[in-house]
Amino acid sequence: MARMIPDVDPSQLEHTSEEPVYVALRDQLSDEFVVLHSYPWLRPWRGEGALFEGEADFVLLHPEHGLLILEVKGGETIRHDGHRWFRDTKAGPREFQDPFRQAQRNMHALLDIVKERSGGRVRKGDLVHGYAVVLPHMDYEGKPPPHADKAIVISRRHLPFTDQAIMSAFRAWTDEPRALRHDRYRMLLYECLMPRFRVFRPIGADISAAADQLLELTETQAQVFEGLYVQDRVLVEGVAGSGKTFLALLRVLAFAREGKRTLFVCYNRELAAWICRQVAEDPHIEDYRSLLTVKNFHALAVELAEAAGIKFCPESGGQPTQTFWDDEVPDLMEQAVLALDLAEEPAQFDAIVVDEAQDFSLGWWYALTQSLLEAPDGPVYAFMDPNQSLRGEIQWPPVEFDARFRLKVNCRNTRKIAAASTSVLDLEPNIFTRAPAGTQPRLLRASTPRHQKGLVLQELRKLLGREHVTPRQLAVIGPAAKANGSLAEVSEVNGVPLVTSADAWRDGEGVLVTTARSFKGLEADVVLLYDLGDFGRLFRKEDLYVACTRAKVLLIAVVHGQECRLTIDAALAASEAQL
Repeated sequence: MARMIPDVDPSQLEHTSEEPVYVALRDQLSDEFVVLHSYPWLRPWRGEGALFEGEADFVLLHPEHGLLILEVKGGETIRHDGHRWFRDTKAGPREFQDPFRQAQRNMHALLDIVKERSGGRVRKGDLVHGYAVVLPHMDYEGKPPPHADKAIVISRRHLPFTDQAIMSAFRAWTDEPRALRHDRYRMLLYECLMPRFRVFRPIGADISAAADQLLELTETQAQVFEGLYVQDRVLVEGVAGSGKTFLALLRVLAFAREGKRTLFVCYNRELAAWICRQVAEDPHIEDYRSLLTVKNFHALAVELAEAAGIKFCPESGGQPTQTFWDDEVPDLMEQAVLALDLAEEPAQFDAIVVDEAQDFSLGWWYALTQSLLEAPDGPVYAFMDPNQSLRGEIQWPPVEFDARFRLKVNCRNTRKIAAASTSVLDLEPNIFTRAPAGTQPRLLRASTPRHQKGLVLQELRKLLGREHVTPRQLAVIGPAAKANGSLAEVSEVNGVPLVTSADAWRDGEGVLVTTARSFKGLEADVVLLYDLGDFGRLFRKEDLYVACTRAKVLLIAVVHGQECRLTIDAALAASEAQL
């Protein structure tokens, strides 16, 4: 039985003359045949600019036999006077189009379409092609017109043997069979004659509006926070996306405006680089920019030691370890501050603002508050999210704070992304009601790591192409650095470079490929998660939570591991429930 497209009830066909033909083709041809019924086409005809429309009654396709066009003509009486075709009606003879010319024109139109859409990879010389006229209600006598042949006329008496008649028509158009290769046949069928056509709205057009609305919400939260500026020591605990870094930056600027030498210190190097850039490029803080110092803790410690001429390495030798950073570095920083003070090169600050405080060890707090802070009771602001701790076990700041402030509302993400993200750690979502609902996060399931790489590249091409997402709006986040992941050998996509520097990304030089830990504290309009296998020491559920919360407007996850897939499946279910 042939594959009929569309597969419909023959009795419902618009033209009753096509019903017996439809049934005969469906029931008598083998399942290797694909039959397209009532196939319309539109194209410039004979090189002219204007479009010409046509419709083939039936298009028969077979990987070995080729392409055959059928033109069906019904009626009681049809005759040809040697020049024109007539059908008898109650009003007398009525002329109609030559069915053989119609079939011929449909055939050439479809062959031209195939050549164009295949990029010349399927040409008419590659397959047998022809046409035939079917007269389902009539027989004929006499000789057919000069531009026809008995082999391509299928009359009423042939219908019980339609399969044989079709094969005779195919043979009439060739001296030798020409079978299409499997890939070429699929191209003919699915890319040329039955291509997928989907109307969609590019996400790029909606990103700016959603991002502006989220920024407005964050600024509203900042206005509420200003009431705490009367306190010198404040701990701000906030969920991901609650605007902690934004508020920390505002507090740093406020301290500097008051004439205080102020240190902004965080854990993440990329976050520190981003804050540095904000400070350097803001023309409104020219008068007090010199009072600001922005560093991540590791760079701060190294630069202090170098400035004081102190050797920065473990006492026992070897490479720096986490134990070295937690236990020995605070003492080295204290020595450096004392040495610089004796050299009349003071390195202390009037106020300190700490972002990502959940990642600071107890020793680091000692170095900041006992060595780097000018006055023992000087201003200290700490911003943290216990759920984003890189250490696994949270170490609360050993500081006596005058006030504690909790930011419970996510203002970075759309409602759907926020709901999905909190579900990763089974947290209770608290989403700003005015936040845009946003697009449902996408999950692409890969069968193997190699398959997931293909899906990642496919998504990147789609986002940068038809979705109109710009490189600086898009970040690709995985468990490992690019050099150690599946994109290690990929340098560009659609002519757009893949970069590992957040500064280069912000300058629009390419799409950023980074890790959840490196991108912590930062954000992108669109985030594509990749290389998601199973959880381990270097990529925990907390890291997946961080990665998901980096996306402001659109989140896409490509997963090939069971553990990550189950977690993200549950997250998407939570997102779908978010109205």
